Amino acid sequence: MTATTPAVEVRGLVKRFGDTRALDGLDLCVPEGAFFGLLGPNGAGKTTAVSVLSTLLRPDGGTAHLLGHDVVTESAAVRPLVGLVFQEATLDPELTPREHLDLYARLYHLTDRRARVAEMLALIGLEDDADRVTRGFSGGMKRRLEIGRGLLHRPRVLFLDEPTLGLDVAARAVVWEHLRHLREAAGATIFLTTHYMEEADRLCESLAIVNRGRVVAQGAPEELKRALGGDVVCLDVERLDGIESQLSNVDGVIDVVREEGADGSSGSVRVTLNDGPRRLAALLEAARAHGVCEVTLHRPTLDHVFLHHTGTHLDTDARTESAA
Repeated sequence: MTATTPAVEVRGLVKRFGDTRALDGLDLCVPEGAFFGLLGPNGAGKTTAVSVLSTLLRPDGGTAHLLGHDVVTESAAVRPLVGLVFQEATLDPELTPREHLDLYARLYHLTDRRARVAEMLALIGLEDDADRVTRGFSGGMKRRLEIGRGLLHRPRVLFLDEPTLGLDVAARAVVWEHLRHLREAAGATIFLTTHYMEEADRLCESLAIVNRGRVVAQGAPEELKRALGGDVVCLDVERLDGIESQLSNVDGVIDVVREEGADGSSGSVRVTLNDGPRRLAALLEAARAHGVCEVTLHRPTLDHVFLHHTGTHLDTDARTESAA
């Protein structure tokens, strides 16, 4: 292994569950020390990728290396190098944070476990609650404890699988702040999976958008947004039929993507164009016959990036799950 060995390197990774390909030729390369995000809707293959990279699942094809070690043939060398925070909560409600961390320290045979536990309690901000059972903890406190537990043995790569799923906005913001702090303190590569656009945009230096088991876009968040070019105008209209050709003829239009409503005739249209404010009047004139109901103008977001590459909104499942 050299100084240039990536933290994670995946080539053509395939994983099948029956007739379903959860991973369908996944390619990834994550530099060591990066805060990397794997972004996508439910069912895109994010959790499966983490399970393969952390040696919990064997792939059906392709290769996956962690810090130069093959995750299949060198799994014993890989496991001490990784920390893992699962999507589902795994805390024992009858144990305190100190007891949780001490148990993991023993499982990892840490000789300085008392010092490690004290250090981690301070890092995750649970010193004052170290000896309370976790049954009554808030969702954010529980997540901070699970993240601290994953970092206790000082892994070189920390996998976080949907770490803020189900948390309210305030708790999510607290976890984000702790992740930034912990990343700086621990110096580990962080591999985050999420379907929250804002989470990926705020935390990740680089990311890959995955859909149906394949990467559809990869790069820094700002690079991905700039790659779309121009401004974005979203139009809600009463009639979609023929609107693409009408709007494509407006000067400065780069891309037109429509999304049908429930009735199949009305819906929305996303138009990417240069100098949106100046060309908005011409765009509305071209769309007038289609019955414009609402107009918004903004810079491209990660949702627009995902919509451009896949034809569906990135955070649809996130909204549905949050409401469930």
